[in-house]
Amino acid sequence: MTTGRPMNLRLRLRGWLQVRTPLHVGGIALDPAEALPVALDGRDRPYVPGTSLAGALRAWMRGVDTSPEALGDLWGFVPDGQSDAGQASRVVVHDALITTSTTLAPDGTPVDLIDPLALPSREGVGIDRLTGAAASEILHSRTVIPVGSYLRLELDVESTTGEISRDRARLRELRSALTAGQIPLGASTSGGLGVVRLLGETISEQDLTTPQGLLAVLRGQISETDLTDTGDAGLPERRDSLLVEISWKPLAPVMVRASGEAPVIGTLPLSSRCEAGAYVLNLPGRSIKGALRSHAEFIERTARGVCAPGRPYENLSARAHSDTFRAQLDQLPAIKVLFGTANRNPAGEDFAWGHGALTAHECVTTTRIPADLWEILTDGLKTGDEASLPSAERERLSEAGMDQADHVAIDRWTGGAADERLYSVLEPHGVEWEPLRLSVDLTRLGDYRDTCVALLLLVLRDLAGGRIPLGGMVTRGFGDIEVESIVLSGYEWSGGTTLEEVLEDEYVELLDQEWQLYLKRVKV
Repeated sequence: MTTGRPMNLRLRLRGWLQVRTPLHVGGIALDPAEALPVALDGRDRPYVPGTSLAGALRAWMRGVDTSPEALGDLWGFVPDGQSDAGQASRVVVHDALITTSTTLAPDGTPVDLIDPLALPSREGVGIDRLTGAAASEILHSRTVIPVGSYLRLELDVESTTGEISRDRARLRELRSALTAGQIPLGASTSGGLGVVRLLGETISEQDLTTPQGLLAVLRGQISETDLTDTGDAGLPERRDSLLVEISWKPLAPVMVRASGEAPVIGTLPLSSRCEAGAYVLNLPGRSIKGALRSHAEFIERTARGVCAPGRPYENLSARAHSDTFRAQLDQLPAIKVLFGTANRNPAGEDFAWGHGALTAHECVTTTRIPADLWEILTDGLKTGDEASLPSAERERLSEAGMDQADHVAIDRWTGGAADERLYSVLEPHGVEWEPLRLSVDLTRLGDYRDTCVALLLLVLRDLAGGRIPLGGMVTRGFGDIEVESIVLSGYEWSGGTTLEEVLEDEYVELLDQEWQLYLKRVKV
């Protein structure tokens, strides 16, 4: 007689994951010319599959231990081929439907499901290192779940009397990490997407060893469990990280343009709706990371005296241009380790770095824009055929630190205004922004740890010196910033250490030596 997997106790977590930055979990793309869609279930409802959730949760719990067997007693493992001693996961993670509120139906199912046809998209483009223009075939667009949405989280831990104490402690640590927003979900997390935070959670413990416990489960009776005083979770060592917070203010308009042409003012800054119902402007993490990476490449190429690979002029196909761009990303080892590269294995290397160690978090304005005003700009005027913004709305925009600027292209032959080349931009010259936040997974850097920290300090030094513009249209006077302070926490520095103090620290001499050795030792 065979027996199934033992389980006489069950921990159950129910709650909501609030989307704090846009989230993308990919679905099936039918048209490569359209934005990557989000995942839809069999009833065409946007959702995050339980497999995606489980993967993110397990990766966080494993910490520095990335071996397949890590936490195999909890999350299961696949046999190595020499035996059949594999084990299924004791953690059951349900698919998470996406909603616009935290309302539940009487049967416990989410009510206000998000409309998949109303989801916004995020665009991005690769910049050719030689031309400074958009690289061929590197335009990408993905549909995202907007900020303020909710994911219904339902998670069970199947346990036994002998394992329940440690399982309680592990669930406690997992809940703390989710509450603190430490476990991002979905794609492009190093570009600031996918930050979620747990709220409104309940944790219950079901006893399946007694008739009373079984009847309570069947009746749906919930008795919440306090995990505060649980013991040691026995998790692997946590990953080491370096956190950077940069307080700054714009000296010129800083913006990333929204996609498409708006009806009243043609070019608008990228925006999103915040929890209070008003709108904020967004500086995506990918944009910040791209600016920092470009300058880091400038530093390393200057130190090495090498240029980026050029286009093969004898072969002007789009594929050749695309391959050249990817070769530019693959050329510098420290850049690949810190910022990431295409997930492939170039010749002469044993490891494809893929996901970079540096994460640039989404930055938004602390200035709030009234919803009714912003919706006039995005949707157009509701009355009449008036195409210009009324003076009252212009004054409200000016009070929020933004003004319409009209531009015209000049005909190179006549010297006059080019026909049908008048365009307008909403310039955010007086808005205030929250600090820029960077985090570096030092564990992922491996043997490049000191080298990459040295490179990052060089980049931060130049950012503080005003040498790195942010956002779009930086060749047209946009993007200049003034850094007020840069504070680092982690690595060799305690929390609250300023960049000035770091650069005066004697440890920087060791980093400089490591940087010089890297330039001599690693050839490109």
